[in-house]
Amino acid sequence: MELSPDILEQLKTDFPPEQVPEVILQLRNELISERVQRCIVFAARGHRWYLDFLCKQAAVDYRDVIMAAEYERFGTRLYDFNRPIGQAKLES
Repeated sequence: MELSPDILEQLKTDFPPEQVPEVILQLRNELISERVQRCIVFAARGHRWYLDFLCKQAAVDYRDVIMAAEYERFGTRLYDFNRPIGQAKLES
C-alpha cells in the first residue's frame, strides 16, 4: 500500500532522515486505513518507539490509535484524520 503524500511529508518532518525509509516500510506493511496511518504518524511525533507501539496497538484495536491522535483526554475531538494532516484540525 502506498502512503499518501501528506503522510510522507509528515514523516520527513518528524523523523530523522535515517529512520524515514524504515518507517515508510513499516507503515506500508501494516494493513490499516489512511486515517489510522495518519493517526499513528501524528501521535508518534517523531518518536520511533511510540510509532512501533501504535502500529502494534492498531492491530489489536485501531480505535485506541484514533483516540490517541484525534481526541484530547476528556473526549473532545480536535482532529479528523480522514482529511490530510494539514487540514485535519477541527474548528472550535
